[in-house]
Amino acid sequence: MSLVRPKDEGERRVSLVRPKDEGERWVSLTLVTMALWLGLFITMAVIPSWFLYYADGVLKWTYTFRLPLGFRTLTLPMQAVRDVVVVGWYGVVLTAGGLAVRAYSKRKPKVLPAGEEKREATGGYK
Repeated sequence: MSLVRPKDEGERRVSLVRPKDEGERWVSLTLVTMALWLGLFITMAVIPSWFLYYADGVLKWTYTFRLPLGFRTLTLPMQAVRDVVVVGWYGVVLTAGGLAVRAYSKRKPKVLPAGEEKREATGGYK
């Protein structure tokens, strides 16, 4: 009994890098979408939640933060500082995501053949 199957049995190989037909393309897009969703879930929900728990529990950010500015003293509760850190994290993640989408969109620009004009966008039904 041979453990290696011959290639002529009609077996199909699926390539997620270079899909050959529409079915493989949909499988590839579904897996990429699931990976993106998981990445967004971790970066937008799990990490900020963990930081809020860590700041309150381990770091004990429950006191008042005082910053002397010379003409006035800025007084902030550390919960506000903790929240500003989380909002900054959201800004970094959303900016990185936007730049990634822009880079992905520009990787293969569509070039019209010579002499062909760009079609007018209709905006739906007229």
